[in-house]
Amino acid sequence: MKFFSYSYNSENIFVNFEFKELDVLKEDQTFKKCGYLGPKGTYSEIAAMKYFGENVFLIPLQSISDVFEMVQSKEVDFGVVPIENSVEGSVNITMDLLFEKTDIQVVGECIVPIKHFLLSYENLDLTEIKKLFSHQQAIGQCSKFIKNRLNNPEIIFTASTANACEIIKDVQKSAAIGSENIVNIYNLKVLAKDIQDSKSNSTRFFVIANSERFTKIEGTEKNYKTSIICSPKHNKPGVLYNMLKTFKEKNINLTRIESRPTKKQLGEYSFYIDFEGYKEDKDIITALVKLEKMSSFFKILGSYPKWKERE
Repeated sequence: MKFFSYSYNSENIFVNFEFKELDVLKEDQTFKKCGYLGPKGTYSEIAAMKYFGENVFLIPLQSISDVFEMVQSKEVDFGVVPIENSVEGSVNITMDLLFEKTDIQVVGECIVPIKHFLLSYENLDLTEIKKLFSHQQAIGQCSKFIKNRLNNPEIIFTASTANACEIIKDVQKSAAIGSENIVNIYNLKVLAKDIQDSKSNSTRFFVIANSERFTKIEGTEKNYKTSIICSPKHNKPGVLYNMLKTFKEKNINLTRIESRPTKKQLGEYSFYIDFEGYKEDKDIITALVKLEKMSSFFKILGSYPKWKERE
């Protein structure tokens, strides 16, 4: 059974995509499985719940790598992984795995506002905190608060924000940075609210699936985004300009570009590019064919509807 159903007769393709997706789940009477970076209470879980609603069975996993492995082996139907944060930038492990896993496809995105809380099992004054646990990204997103309000605690990075909340149970004079919804899960005390440096802090998540599970979408849609990876054949002056010029020539709007080392040779990079449009739009096909000829490595990660909050 094909999980996604698409219609191009509606004025709003994304709404139709979403509701048809839910209808298919209800008719099938089975819940699809989605892996995410656990344990329960992480922002990845929040993203998965926002994207799928109640129509999916969520499976917490120990690492982002585990999410990719489970999707690749088809032990889960989907995975939800963070790709970039508005403050800390790209999530490198996700970018690297998208490069390495050739049979993984991006099928959706979800944007989650990030509101960090300072949490503990003890009623501590902020200056009493000796050890602070959280994911590296969360620590970075709260750096001003940590510097200005805490008394130079030891910083310990954890696999996830929820994992930090599990660890501090056995550590005296400790606190963790995590989401509001984790408070009741672990029966924590809130020492401070909204401690993130940027009040507009948000994280973008990709929904990934095994490429074999999806059929080709026929037609085009302006409310789609496409993500690709490419590496230039030659490292010479103007090479990136020439690659990006292919998008300018077809009036294709780029929404993100990021470089990552290929891990093969110093100074050799791959470029991750997001742009508006569907991969089989006529102008996009022309641009991508031209870009592929300039590339030693080229991969279309996927075309997917732009994120839109449910009404």
